[in-house]
Amino acid sequence: MQRNDRSRFHVPGYWSSSLAILLIGAGLVSPAFAETAKPIKALLIDGQNNHNWQQTSPLIKETLESGGLCEVTIATAPGKDEDQSSFSPNFQDYDVVVSNYNGQSWSDTTEKTFVEYIAGGGGLVVVHAADNSFSDWDAYNRMIGLGGWGGRNEKNGPYVRWKEDLKRFTRDDSPGRGGQHGKRVPFQIVVRERNHPITEGLPPSFMQVADELYGELRGPAENLHVLATAYSDPATGGTGEHEPILMTVHFGNGRVFHTTLGHDTTAMNGLAFQTSLRRGTQWAATTGVTLPPVDGKVLTSNEAASGAPTAAAEAEGNATEITAAMNEPPNLDASGWVTLFDGESLQGWTQKNGTASYRVEEGAIVGKTAVGSPNSFLCSDKDYGDFELAFEVNVDEGLNSGVQIRSKTREDGGRVYGPQVEIESTPGEAGYIYGEATGRGWITKEQPIKDAYQNGKFNQFRVRAIGDRIQTWINDTQVADIVDPESAREGFIGLQVHGIPKDQGPYQVRWKNIRVRPVK
Repeated sequence: MQRNDRSRFHVPGYWSSSLAILLIGAGLVSPAFAETAKPIKALLIDGQNNHNWQQTSPLIKETLESGGLCEVTIATAPGKDEDQSSFSPNFQDYDVVVSNYNGQSWSDTTEKTFVEYIAGGGGLVVVHAADNSFSDWDAYNRMIGLGGWGGRNEKNGPYVRWKEDLKRFTRDDSPGRGGQHGKRVPFQIVVRERNHPITEGLPPSFMQVADELYGELRGPAENLHVLATAYSDPATGGTGEHEPILMTVHFGNGRVFHTTLGHDTTAMNGLAFQTSLRRGTQWAATTGVTLPPVDGKVLTSNEAASGAPTAAAEAEGNATEITAAMNEPPNLDASGWVTLFDGESLQGWTQKNGTASYRVEEGAIVGKTAVGSPNSFLCSDKDYGDFELAFEVNVDEGLNSGVQIRSKTREDGGRVYGPQVEIESTPGEAGYIYGEATGRGWITKEQPIKDAYQNGKFNQFRVRAIGDRIQTWINDTQVADIVDPESAREGFIGLQVHGIPKDQGPYQVRWKNIRVRPVK
């Protein structure tokens, strides 16, 4: 895409409208930001960098100023081997400092005033190679949490990585260099902390365009909060680890947002870079994020979107923020519904656990029992957090079935566990919530309604899961409305075929018109 195309960004199958949408329509932008908030005063520092700061600084400036988010002033430090004593910005005049700098040390006076500014409550944004800088400056290393190159090694602190098998971050104090990257390739970013203001408006995973994926960063890692990681693939020269990509650090009373994205102009034209930079900068400057969420149709997990520096603001403006009326069943005629079953194939679904069969017949997914099989599940390939779900189902009398929500497996392809919306012929527990393979039994303790399900026909189920609240309806009758703080807040959707004894069956269950509506 040409840099002078300011009205559109490129992602297959998606169109972008004007930035005016950002300021129109109830709920798309908070009133405080759209009507009363003044632009954030940001100081962008450059002047030395082993990357082309002359090209990247203008992109950072335009990205942050787009949509009126920031008012950016650029402070360019003296060049290499020049006298640094003249570089003395008045940091206190700004809400946040954005560093695109990797070069010589500043004067003692400038370093001292910078530390006082951050520790006293100022904001700092560290972009890509800025985490290579100042390896001998202890306070700076503590501000950025993790850094690379510049002679950094185990003396500077541990490696910090996400371990997928342990489902947590680990610290590795083993000897080794600080800083590594493989070839510049597109890669997927996975959000590890969904509840932080920076990431709660981003999809669970999304692609960044070709960029350097930093690995083997190490440092004090004090007050470090890793928000998102990416897998550094050995096939492209990576570490084989899930490396930190987006981080925050608290330094004194100050806030630091650290992004390793943004090697060059290509990388900075990536929507993943732009969106996370804008949200991180607003958080560092104000402690909160009022920017609207970014639609998962725009920032996707399989296609890297890119465009002009205005693309992120336009993506925010096009976000579909759905507000659910909690006292009403999901509106099937509302906008935002996404079809999960195309009526013709099982594309987008994977079977886990058990040997029951699944096939498509007359526009429905048909699950058939298998004698001797444990519970079987046909699971969505995508995970969902807060959402509304609708489907129609017809189960043979005598068969117990269900639909998993926000569920997971304990190992690859193995036992499915999580909340299950019960499907059972009348009289029975249809519509109540069971803790499949959790040891909790019925999550819905009170079950007064036993006849909402109508035997021998397709029944309309509607489910809403927002935060820790789960609601269900069958044929317009509300069955369950519970608070469930113990279950996961995100996971796949799964269609269950229950196991049966040897002397029973075969039984079948049919699902059709399966749709989901992500909710903000």
